[in-house]
Amino acid sequence: MAGFSPASVIVEVMNDDGTMARRPDLELFAEKHGIRIGTIADLIHYRLSTEHTIVRIGERDLPTVHGTFRLFSYEDRIEGGVHMAMVMGDIRRDDPTLVRVHVVDPLRDLVGAEYTGPSNWTLWAALQRVAQEDRGVVVVLASHESSQALLERIPQLTQPPRQYTRSQSRIYSEVGTGAQILQDLGVGKLRHLGPPLKYAGLTGYDLEVIENIPFPG
Repeated sequence: MAGFSPASVIVEVMNDDGTMARRPDLELFAEKHGIRIGTIADLIHYRLSTEHTIVRIGERDLPTVHGTFRLFSYEDRIEGGVHMAMVMGDIRRDDPTLVRVHVVDPLRDLVGAEYTGPSNWTLWAALQRVAQEDRGVVVVLASHESSQALLERIPQLTQPPRQYTRSQSRIYSEVGTGAQILQDLGVGKLRHLGPPLKYAGLTGYDLEVIENIPFPG
């Protein structure tokens, strides 16, 4: 992108008091030393203008027990899978939209398994909530969990939940994929069904989370 060799060095800039430098600190540091600075959002904006990892491949109405949704299908050019988005009502970028980005979990979504520990939105509950408000988006991401990993999770259903069940790189990939789909659908402001997203690059997709809605269970 910069016209140099495709190599880089990752460093951690520290403040004089030993704390990690945040963006305001880094902007002052860059100005002082004449260094150009770019943000993750800048990089995402650039990549979105030059490449896309998902492409829309289909669109149709889908009657469900919760009402009729508009079903959008997307091909994942990186993973090779197919993702879906179920949309109800008119989506406008400036109007807050109820949104759930959901990774398919066969144990919860197909057979209704209940996990030990804090509850989170199931696919069924998310669709039901969107239908109640008659407007919103549920993005359904294909699961890339192996058969062996699924089998290993079954005995854990009655055990205390692990803090991280997926790698951070996988989580970032899922958030990025979901964000691209939301951007394609014209979503701008999110009323997010779920806990706060720990992902700094959402602004690069022109997305803003204005509310996080926990599962009521």
